[in-house]
Amino acid sequence: MGLEMTTSINKEVLDELRKLRERVERIEDLLEERLIGTEEPLPDEEAAIKRYEKDKRRGATSYIRLEDACP
Repeated sequence: MGLEMTTSINKEVLDELRKLRERVERIEDLLEERLIGTEEPLPDEEAAIKRYEKDKRRGATSYIRLEDACP
């Protein structure tokens, strides 16, 4: 087997592994959703999320350490 053929096989295996990982992640998501369930956000939570997303797009958000947020 030449180097070129080995490289081709390796690429195919890697591609199949990536596809398999995507499927496993999707199954995990479905299981988590069924076991834990999903809840719709409350109106005040939706408003807070929208404000955060707007601020994030404008670059008006910054990270702070948790220890600094709760003195």
